[in-house]
Amino acid sequence: MSFEKRAHKAGFADTFVARPIFGIVLNLLIIIAGLAALTSVDIREMPDVDQPVLSVRTTYDGAVASTVDTEVTQVLEDALSALEGMSYIESTSSAESSRITIDLSDGTDVDVAANEAREIVSNTLRSLPDDIDDPTVSKSDSNADAIIRLALLGNASFNELTQLAEGAVYERLSLIDGIAEVTVRGNRANEFRVAANLPSLLSRGLTVFDVSTALAQLRDDTALGSLSTDSQTLSLRVGNDEVTVDTINQLPVNETTRVADVAFVQLIPEDASVYTRVNGETAVSLDITRQSVGNTLEISRDVGVAVEELRSQLPEGVQLLVTSDDGIFIEGSINEVVKSILMATVIVVAVIFLFLRSPRATLIPAVTIPVALIGTLAAIWLTGFSVNTISLLALVLATGMVVDDAIVVIENIVRKRKSGMGAFAAAAAGTNEVFFAVISTTATLAAVFIPISFLPGQAGGVFSEFGFVLAFAVTLSSITALTLAPVLAALLDPEKSQAKAVETKPGALARGFDTVMDFAIRTPLLVLSVAIGFAMIAIGAAATLPSTITPEEDRGFFLVQARGASDTAIDYLDSQVVLVEEILAPYLQSGQIAAVQSIIGIGGGTSAFIVVRLPDWADRDFTQQELIAQISGQLASVPGVQVSARSTNSLNIRGAGGGLGLAVTGTNLANMTDAADSLIAAMSQDDTFLNPQLSNNSVDAQLEVSVDTAAASDMGLDSTDVTQLVRAMVLGDVAVSVFSDDVEVDVNVLPGGPPIDDPSDIASLSIRLPSGAYIPLSAVASLDTVVSDAQIERLGGALSVALQANLGEGVDLSTAMDRVQELADEVLPDGMGITFTGEAATLDDTQGGMYAVFGVALIVVLLVLAAQFESFASAVVIMMTVPFGLAAALLAISITGGSLNYYSQIGLVMLIGVMAKNGILIVEFANQLREAGEDIDTAIRNALRLRIRPVMMTMVSTVFGGLPLILTSGAGAEARIAVGWVIVGGLGFATVFTLFLTPLFYRWIAVWGTAPGAAAKRLRIETESLA
Repeated sequence: MSFEKRAHKAGFADTFVARPIFGIVLNLLIIIAGLAALTSVDIREMPDVDQPVLSVRTTYDGAVASTVDTEVTQVLEDALSALEGMSYIESTSSAESSRITIDLSDGTDVDVAANEAREIVSNTLRSLPDDIDDPTVSKSDSNADAIIRLALLGNASFNELTQLAEGAVYERLSLIDGIAEVTVRGNRANEFRVAANLPSLLSRGLTVFDVSTALAQLRDDTALGSLSTDSQTLSLRVGNDEVTVDTINQLPVNETTRVADVAFVQLIPEDASVYTRVNGETAVSLDITRQSVGNTLEISRDVGVAVEELRSQLPEGVQLLVTSDDGIFIEGSINEVVKSILMATVIVVAVIFLFLRSPRATLIPAVTIPVALIGTLAAIWLTGFSVNTISLLALVLATGMVVDDAIVVIENIVRKRKSGMGAFAAAAAGTNEVFFAVISTTATLAAVFIPISFLPGQAGGVFSEFGFVLAFAVTLSSITALTLAPVLAALLDPEKSQAKAVETKPGALARGFDTVMDFAIRTPLLVLSVAIGFAMIAIGAAATLPSTITPEEDRGFFLVQARGASDTAIDYLDSQVVLVEEILAPYLQSGQIAAVQSIIGIGGGTSAFIVVRLPDWADRDFTQQELIAQISGQLASVPGVQVSARSTNSLNIRGAGGGLGLAVTGTNLANMTDAADSLIAAMSQDDTFLNPQLSNNSVDAQLEVSVDTAAASDMGLDSTDVTQLVRAMVLGDVAVSVFSDDVEVDVNVLPGGPPIDDPSDIASLSIRLPSGAYIPLSAVASLDTVVSDAQIERLGGALSVALQANLGEGVDLSTAMDRVQELADEVLPDGMGITFTGEAATLDDTQGGMYAVFGVALIVVLLVLAAQFESFASAVVIMMTVPFGLAAALLAISITGGSLNYYSQIGLVMLIGVMAKNGILIVEFANQLREAGEDIDTAIRNALRLRIRPVMMTMVSTVFGGLPLILTSGAGAEARIAVGWVIVGGLGFATVFTLFLTPLFYRWIAVWGTAPGAAAKRLRIETESLA
């Protein structure tokens, strides 16, 4: 007895046909669960696949890179190596700055890890220099781009803008959950600048330190305790006068000298270390970085609310602008996908109607769409997944697939009804007959995506969420097809008018199909040769496909980076950024660019970046990439700095958008730098790479102050007396911080007169001996020009020298990686190697895993099919057509100029399941007919004739359901198009292969397997013989 007969006997379909309200209520409960989940499900851009990351940043004013590396970075790295959950660590030491980035293993609680890291850093403070700023630990990647950028500008002084930015705006933004850091740039608070007259000090036997000591009297925070009586306690505090320029001027330095006698005091904005401008107007900017596990969309919405609140509190004439916001892209992308789902639903329903030509028959599969899609939301919520562009993409494709099971059921019920059965009997019998085929196709599709969830890292997270959502939607559709479809078919009776009609002759299309298939079955070698020829052409085209992580995305803004040499002055850098702004100005005036925000002086003062925001996608007829291509040539002509434009990406991959990133690793920095230069020279001769260069300035010219300790000791001095004088003369000396109008203001002592900007100026500084006499600094110290490493980087604790290169026209990342590996093997000496960074590292990690997943997916589907059919021969027949379908999909990607990326690979894996599904419908019916007594040849011919209509209907509904993805535009269109072409192009050809190759393979292979139901038949015979 067949599986279907047992199901019928057990009354599976009969249960629902006999109890229609039970079937309707069951499906209504699925919809209610989905609607309930809609209010609480998380909405974000991508699946929650962000790796938890911590950053430790330390500022060491005045220190060169080698000092920072030795005294700060290495000490902290050694201590942090004990952090639980750490999977990788990298660091960068540059002038005055140390940055350590720690990748945590998946599943590590970033809050717990951050607290543990802070504790480790706190315990390490005693091993660090006294004059460093305390290291800060943040739950974000220190190299990550800001997700939102704000700017304060308008009719106000620098001090007022700074007070607003550092006060009300910063405090309100800091309350928002998910934000790791708010960085204020371009802020210039007021300071009391005390410009000391050095000759005047010298004539009175004083130094700048005497002035600083006198200024320290301006604030006294001595704790005085409290007075207690029987009835009350009174706290005591020191009263500090309000500080003004006049009070500082009148402050005594000694018995005969006041500050006004030896210095000029002003209350003015402090010197800028970073400049910011918006559309050419000076501004103070705030960059918002999210926590490594934060939800960008939620943060964006919360920031939008905060900005509206803050605008109402700002003084007249001051504006708070949002210059870039990743949330706009995410919201636009999600809205576009929702539109695609609605469009796909309309198209699929129209396709079904064209096939069935009956409103009643069309209604039944159409009802399965909302039940399956809305019910899937409940599954997303229960599993802790989110509604994002990936899961919504799955729902777009599911729209064309969830009707497939219902189509198969309804088509079979209609066939039974035409044969003269009653409406209820036809509904039950028709459903039971295809019960096994429906369950098989669902299980096969679900099985395809099981191996995907074992992919490591980001790829596994992205693919498994897509696979789960699609598999669950299809599973729900099969439940609906087997419970609700027979109920509605019995009640609506779609073929009522034709129930008693005389059996009509096959139409011209059906007769034509029979003729073609008969020819194909009689000439199998010709059909197979054509298929193999087509597959070889497709594989040849696929061999040239580029591999990337994601397709190039138009995110509505891009970044222009300008980097000067290690000795570039900020004012010179600013003048070159003005040239970049002038290049962008015509585009701004014409409306092709919405806003330009420049931030000058980051990265130790030698780098700048310009955020270029574009109009909304609907308001322009060009892409972000097209505009970047237009301006790139002009940007390269800016002298004195390296200028390049880059895009960000949706997976937040570190270093993404910068072309090929790699690092030379070894043990000796000087030798590694030489080797990196040799590799760059070799890359420059190769057309694969454009503009290969060191990612950072390799060396820095420095003036080394060497103290003659013997000479200094003879004069009663030590080395710190010398170094502190140089520091005070060059950097200034913040003597004290005081309150002025309830705002804390620094009192900064600086040398007045001509600026100290030459080595001879330092050599001629006067240093006071304990006796009161003065000598020039050159008497106890020498000044030598030396060359030192401008930046010291470590990857995984090993020294590294970072390189980067743009890719030549038509060159993809995977090809460039293979080529640079070949060059490195030729050029680099023994003991050195290369490590890929940024996007290249991610591609390197996922490529091998991806091939393994395809292999495992094929094996799992084969095993699932064998278990379902109780026959390896039937399973092999179905799987034999899959490689031809994959070849067709690769050809479709190649013809449309696509690439092998996360999204197209998702489509390819899905295609395995969809291809198998068509084969199941034909093979299952052939097996049923053979079990009923037909021979192999007759069975497969009749199965084809009976199943051609549902196969064509399911294929056309899936292909046309994917059409909105190809026709899409707006935010995130690139990802949708990548998946769409695989499904539309691949599945279209794949169905042709299924129809022509399945009967051939079935006739050749089925003879080697056992007869369908043989084991069950033998068991029945042996059991009956016992009775």
